[in-house]
Amino acid sequence: MTTNQTIRFGSGRQLTEIDYLSELLPYLDRYQNIPTIKHLIEQAVATINDLNNGILPSALPTMEIPESVVAELEQYVLKTYPNDATKGNALWQTLTEPLEDVDFMLRHLRDALIEYFSMYAYVSNAFIQDLSAYTNGLPVLEIMAGHGYISAGLRAVAPAQTIIATDNEDWRTQPDPTTAKPVTDVENLDAIAALDSYGENVATVIMSWAPDTTDADWQVLQYIRDNRYRFDFDLLVIGEKDGATDSDVFWQEATLHEVAALNAHHTSFDLIDERVYVVE
Repeated sequence: MTTNQTIRFGSGRQLTEIDYLSELLPYLDRYQNIPTIKHLIEQAVATINDLNNGILPSALPTMEIPESVVAELEQYVLKTYPNDATKGNALWQTLTEPLEDVDFMLRHLRDALIEYFSMYAYVSNAFIQDLSAYTNGLPVLEIMAGHGYISAGLRAVAPAQTIIATDNEDWRTQPDPTTAKPVTDVENLDAIAALDSYGENVATVIMSWAPDTTDADWQVLQYIRDNRYRFDFDLLVIGEKDGATDSDVFWQEATLHEVAALNAHHTSFDLIDERVYVVE
């Protein structure tokens, strides 16, 4: 599978009303002639539409309006009305007044992904292809799988590969819980029970976006260390070190090694700098 091939993880949510799109799309018309802004808006819209239709989205650039866009706007206004300052000033106002709102929406794309699709870690087409290549057809266990986007993607790329997705569904008891179902089959098991059941028979264990409100991730790491004689797998952790994911004690105690092949396309698009680590 090449990077431009579609990975379909399921039917998607098929939502008919998405407020985020309703608010963002009108700006696409306004900025049709400003390539930088147009491209960013198109990326956000495509990401939402892909997920809604059960397709893993493309990797994203930094989703914010750069300072350099001011010069781009100036050039466009001067080119459009080189000899009419009144009309030029009016066009300038039309283009610059919404910039703060557009920038806010782009910066908060992740919030929309969480709200509409329960996707916390950003699971792109390119990243899943890299991850599939890394696991090389060998059995994989995902713990704390949430709604299952990573496992669903891996299953779509390599249907014959053993991909075991598990989660204790604690998210169902959180404030404002989502009623959406996982996008693939996820077995209701907590992380320790999943390791106990499957850990001896897999080559890779994936733990993505463990919550920062408990030390469950640290308990997982302790359990793996205590059972080294049983386990022979890579523990892959996806999260933001000392940031939005995982517990403080986990980041303090874990020995981390960044995986270049898995971070090549798993780059930050907002202020959350999630990375992929092999953890010892």
